Amino acid sequence: MQVTLTWKNEGLHFIAQVPSGHMLTFDSDPAVGGTDRGARPMEGLLSAMLACFAADVVSILQKKRKTVQSFTIEAQAQRREEFPKVFTRVEIHVTLHSPDVTLADLDRCIELARDKYCSAMAMFVAAGCEIGIHRALQQTA
Repeated sequence: MQVTLTWKNEGLHFIAQVPSGHMLTFDSDPAVGGTDRGARPMEGLLSAMLACFAADVVSILQKKRKTVQSFTIEAQAQRREEFPKVFTRVEIHVTLHSPDVTLADLDRCIELARDKYCSAMAMFVAAGCEIGIHRALQQTA
């Protein structure tokens, strides 16, 4: 995989061109020399891990022919106080609305995504970050 990152000639504003053809915008807080025109790199890392995990869970549910009416993840992340300020713990809260998914179904999909399929989450864990996953299932009509 090749990504090209280009500085936009002001502050700490960068644009990443990724293989899928999309662009990602990164920047920093003005207090540290940024221009506040994009996500902070650590926000991007956390968001990418959540997107990888969510895509795996939803994909597994769809392959099981389950109805996903809505799927939301919220996360709270803790970082080390000293540099490098790596993630040390992430608490993930999954909320699924579905008429035909059981808690057992959801738990199995979360387990498969966490332990087998989500490469981004595996990288967080390999780096020593603890991950807690909590779930809520809303049965809908």
